[in-house]
Amino acid sequence: MEPKQTIQNTKEGMEIQWHGYLTVPFIKEWLTYTNQWETQKGKKIILHLNGIERIDSSGIQFLVFLKKRCQTNQQILSLTNHSLPVLKVLDLLGLVSFFGDRIKVKKEHSNEVEFRYGTRKVS
Repeated sequence: MEPKQTIQNTKEGMEIQWHGYLTVPFIKEWLTYTNQWETQKGKKIILHLNGIERIDSSGIQFLVFLKKRCQTNQQILSLTNHSLPVLKVLDLLGLVSFFGDRIKVKKEHSNEVEFRYGTRKVS
């Protein structure tokens, strides 16, 4: 499924809805979408991920890249409405605290993610 996005401009910044696969074949296309964020210096960018049907390691790397790029541009990147594939990968890699966003898990998916990875201290 090819990526697509819907953008809504607000006083605070942008709300963006992503749909499709956040995978290797489409990362270049996703990058062209995010280049228009450069004009939003100092603004908040809310990225809705409930339309992401599949994500791989390059998709996670891309989200990390976006988070760091937004910090460099004095922007706030907020990931919200995470789809189950996104939640599973964030859980497995222990990246929930890195992104620092509030996570809402649907009741029917609560047994599929534990959010324990990356939270335990190793002794």
